[in-house]
This record gives sequence, structure tokens and C-alpha cells, in this order.
Amino acid sequence: MRLKRLILFTVSAAVALGMLAGCGGGEDGADKAVVIEVDRWYPTSVRFPDPDDDIVLETIRKELNIDLKYDFSTGRSQEWRAKLAARAASGDLPDVIYFFNMMDYRTARSQGYIVPLNDVLNASNLPENLSYITEDMLRSISDDGGLYYGIPNRMGPMLEGMFIRSDWLRELGLEPPRTVEQFAAVAEAFAKRDPDGNGKDDTYGFTSGGCMSCQDFWELLSAFTGLASPDEYLADGELKGGWTSPGYREYLRFMRDLMAAGALDPDMAVNDSNRKTQKIVQGQVGIFHSTGYPADVIRQLRTNDPDAEIAYLPPLEGPAGAGYHWPLVGVGTTIGITTKAAKSPEKVRKIVELVDWMNGEEGKRLLLYGAEGTNHVKERGEIRMLQGRQNDYLEVYNLIGDRSKFLSDLDVMKAFHSEPEEFETVKSMIEGGGKRGSVYGLGYAMERSELIDRLKSYREQMAARFIYGNASLDDAGWEAYVRAHDGEYGGGRVREAILLDLQKGGFLQTDKK
Repeated sequence: MRLKRLILFTVSAAVALGMLAGCGGGEDGADKAVVIEVDRWYPTSVRFPDPDDDIVLETIRKELNIDLKYDFSTGRSQEWRAKLAARAASGDLPDVIYFFNMMDYRTARSQGYIVPLNDVLNASNLPENLSYITEDMLRSISDDGGLYYGIPNRMGPMLEGMFIRSDWLRELGLEPPRTVEQFAAVAEAFAKRDPDGNGKDDTYGFTSGGCMSCQDFWELLSAFTGLASPDEYLADGELKGGWTSPGYREYLRFMRDLMAAGALDPDMAVNDSNRKTQKIVQGQVGIFHSTGYPADVIRQLRTNDPDAEIAYLPPLEGPAGAGYHWPLVGVGTTIGITTKAAKSPEKVRKIVELVDWMNGEEGKRLLLYGAEGTNHVKERGEIRMLQGRQNDYLEVYNLIGDRSKFLSDLDVMKAFHSEPEEFETVKSMIEGGGKRGSVYGLGYAMERSELIDRLKSYREQMAARFIYGNASLDDAGWEAYVRAHDGEYGGGRVREAILLDLQKGGFLQTDKK
């Protein structure tokens, strides 16, 4: 491990020296556009414009002399991970990888196909538009040796929330749920009482997009565990929560009972995001989670059922108090530069230039609003986004973080959510999150891939088994899970590493073990 770090650090230093020397066109030539390939995953399919009409790629080529190419994946994120692993194993790497969560970033860091950037970007040489990057942000993505392998993205409010078929509530004479118990009752009623009135047993209370511990479940989790994630968190100087905690067990029992009652979509563990959306717009699901305001989902649903009505569902109360939609994080997404790109200092320089440009006013504006007449119109001097899927691709091209990062700006919010009801809903979605963060999300502890990757697969597998009733949650079954989790799969060592990091950082007193 020490030798690998030294080699990668040397690569990083060579890249930095090339950048500081102001090298010219490099291997790509002084005038020829530098080709930069970006690999990224996105939860849903996107409609891209014809190349001749693609204002983003055209502008980047004109302004930066960069031929930007995207290798874009959708569907189940695990399939993207497998594809990326195959590319790394074959040596067919992209130049840039957009990591939509820190787990994948840390895995890539440990496997050695992204390079450290300490000499490329640090407090003494940050470009103007990357000045938001702080020492704390860099520390949160560093390894034990202090090397960081990514360009952290801007932070801001995430846009997550749950939505409910309010017309189904009215049809069944029900009120919107305010507690997890009421949620369970409504979800079961949606599944069993024919809320669409078609005389068929073809509806479910709730569905998800595949992963059994991702955003779809965050709010429900937080109502039981105190955190919108099963990971550990700090409260009053103590380490709490976690995948073997009583609160997580209680949450699993709650979900198991919903599945046994027929309230949940039985395919939710094998759905992907596209299949989840398809079920919602076909009128099969009464409650669902959305990343971002689900305007397109609502439009598609009303095309199929003009009488359908969707309402925002505020956070639910549970055993741990009021839930919330999303966890606080220090760095949510990051951009990795691969060993392939690092062979060309000019290419690395252009990657940094691209990210800097995207964070500047011109790039930010283009990635937010697109082209006038195609993506937006101006009315009385104000921008209003045109409705439709023609705007989806702007977010995919965006390497500076989700569009929601800018929604704290009221002018941006009004451009994207001009309808008063939608505008107020988005504000509520932002207000309904971010109460607490995990030790990993806030950078208090390092998520060591060599310890945790296999454990994560076990956790996800067991979450599905518990919820589907294929593993027992009685005392004997839970104790067997905890033993395997802490022993065979290394959960005990992971917790020890967390405690050590917290003690080193002064976040946890020794006697708090």
C-alpha cells in the first residue's frame, strides 16, 4: 500500500509540474481539441439532443477547446459499478469519473485507478471558481496518508422527499399520514382497497428503485434510527446508530411487516429507477420517494390518468422522533481523474480548467438553464424553464454537483419551479432534511474500502432478506446476523476503525467506548 501511494503521488507531482510549467498542446497538439471522456451513472434515462443541437458540448469545444465525451449509464447502479470495474481491469479507463457517492470514490481510491491531486489542487493554487473547496472538504476525502484523489463538489441543500396519491386518499376517505404507523395503514389500504376503482388487485402502497438502503428509504430509516442512513453518527459525544443497532432492527421489522401485509411492491429489490418510475406513472403505486420535484413523473401520470393528483408528504414521526429526507454531508459527490488521464499533464490541466469553468458564471448558467427557446424562455426579464424532458441532459453534463445545490438561490428556484404550489413544495423539501450526518458523510471517519466493501454487500443482502421475511428477526436470527456482521464480514473491525478516527480527531472521548 505504501509503495502504491508513493507511485501515485509521483504521478500527481509530475502532473502538477506539467501544469505549473504551462505546457502547451502536449500530445494532443496545440490546436487540436483535447478529448476528455467522462464516465458517470445517472438514476434515470435521459433524452440527449442531436449532436448538432447540443449547446453544452458545442460551447465547451468553442470556449475551452475540449472535445467532451460522456460514457453514460442508467438503471441499477450496481451494473454501472460492474462495468467500471471491468474497464479498470482491462486498462480501458475513461479520463474522468463522476462519483455520485463517496462509497464508490473510496473504492476507486483503494483500487488505485484514480490519482492523488494534492499537488494539482491545494489551498495555495486553487483556481478562482474552485475557491469553495476548503481544507475540511479535502480532509474528508483523504486517505490515512493525507492524500486526496478527487475534486470535491459544491455542497448545498439536497432535494429529496416523498409524494403520495392524494386522489387515492380522498377515494378511500383517508388523511395524509403523519406518523410511521399511519404510513403503514395508508400503504396497506392503497394495496388492498382498490384505490383506483378498477376492480383489480394491481396497486401497491410503496415501491423503490432497487437498492434496499438508498434514498427511497432514508426518511423511514431516520424515523427509527435518528439518521437518514443505517451508518453510525455522533450525538452528545457518543457513537450511535449503525447496522446492528436496535433502531435499525426495529426499522427492519416495520418494513418486514409491510411486505408481509402486501403493502410494498414485491419487486422493489429488483427494480431499477426506470422501472420504479414506470410503475408510478402507470398508476400502480401510491407513495414514492423522489430526488428532485417529480414534475415529469406527474406529467406522465396525468397523461395516463387525468384525474390523478400528487401531493408532497412531509417527514414522518417515528420512535426516534421526526424523520427527515436526507442526511447532512460534508462532500456529497466528487470527480476523480484516472491514471490514464494522468499520463498527459495537458489533459489534466484541461480537466481542471473544465471543472473551473463549470463552476464559473458562464458554465454554471449554461448547465442550469441551457439554451433560450429550447430549454428556457425569458419573461419580463426573468428566466422560466420550459417543461419537458428536453432539459434532463443538462444535469448529466453537470460535473459540479446536482442542480439542487443551487436551489438555495430563490431566483434559481423560481426559474425551475414557477408554479406557486410547486415552488412551495420544493422549499418544504429542502426544509425537511439535513438534521444529522453519518461519521462518514461528515468526514469524521474514513470509510476504508479494504475493510468495508465485502461487508456492504452482506448488509444489502441481509436487508433484503429481512424485509422479504427470508431471514428471521427474532432474537436468535438477529444475534446470528450480528455475529456474522461483526465477525466473518468484519463489522467489528470497521467499528474499531471508526472509534480510532473519532478519538484522533477529538470527536469522541476514550471513556465513551
